[in-house]
Amino acid sequence: MKYRKRSDGSLVTKSELKAQNTNTSLPKAWTVDTLEFLGVDPVLAGTKPTLGDYEVAQADGVVQSEGNWVEAWKVAPMFSEYTDEEGTVVTEAEQIAAYEVQKAAERRSNMACTPRQARLALLSAGVYEAVQTAVASVSDQARIEWEYATIVERTSPIIAEMMGALGMTDEDLDGLFDLAVTL
Repeated sequence: MKYRKRSDGSLVTKSELKAQNTNTSLPKAWTVDTLEFLGVDPVLAGTKPTLGDYEVAQADGVVQSEGNWVEAWKVAPMFSEYTDEEGTVVTEAEQIAAYEVQKAAERRSNMACTPRQARLALLSAGVYEAVQTAVASVSDQARIEWEYATIVERTSPIIAEMMGALGMTDEDLDGLFDLAVTL
C-alpha cells in the first residue's frame, strides 16, 4: 500500500515511512491516529484502464475520489520510435514485429500435448497419413520419438524437421497444437 504525504503530496510506502521515522516506535497495525501522526493518507488501489494492443497502463499519481486518495492510471503506447547507440532509428513497427516474434516463441515453448492428442489432431486436420509417411522417411531418432514419446513438445527439433518435410508453416503447426490440447 502507498501513502500520500500531506506536506508535499509525494507517495511513499510503509517501509519508507518507517525508515524516515527510525526514532519513533510505530505499531504493527496502523490506525487513523498513526496516519495522523505521520501526516499521511492511505492511497487506495485504482482501477487500471482497459488496454488495447501494444498499450500499457502507467501510474499517474493519485486523485481524490469520494474523500479518499485513489491511484490514477493513464494509457500509454508500449513502443515509441527511438535512436539506438549506433544512430539507427528503431521504428514502432520494428519493435512490434520483434515483440510478436518473442511472444510467439514464448507461447510455443509452452505448447505440448500427448502423442494421442497429437495423432487425433493430425487426423482431424487430414494430415495423419502424410505424417505417417513422412516419419517413415526421416531419421531413426524421429521414428523412435514418434513411436515412444510420452509428450510431444512444439519446440522439439524433430517437430521442426517434420514441419519442413510436410510443408507446414509455424501458424499451421500452432493450430494443430491448439487443436490437440482440446482433444
